[in-house]
Amino acid sequence: MPPPTATQSPEYRWDQLLGRDDIKPIYEPEFVSAAEAAYADGELVMGVAIDSRAKAYPVGLLNEREMVNDELAGIPILVTW
Repeated sequence: MPPPTATQSPEYRWDQLLGRDDIKPIYEPEFVSAAEAAYADGELVMGVAIDSRAKAYPVGLLNEREMVNDELAGIPILVTW
């Protein structure tokens, strides 16, 4: 494909394996305390902290669902992997 001219936009192509919205976000996550969590000491999590409040999202779960719509300290957040 030749490079675009000044009046043309570049054309991008990619093979999309999944359709739009095929992986559903988590809209109402449930949490337990760190002491109650049944994860191994070395398990990867994605952590978010706002105003001395914190939550952890296990990467294993994010590999399957990819997005969590949540709130922390009264602020809406989107956690994505």
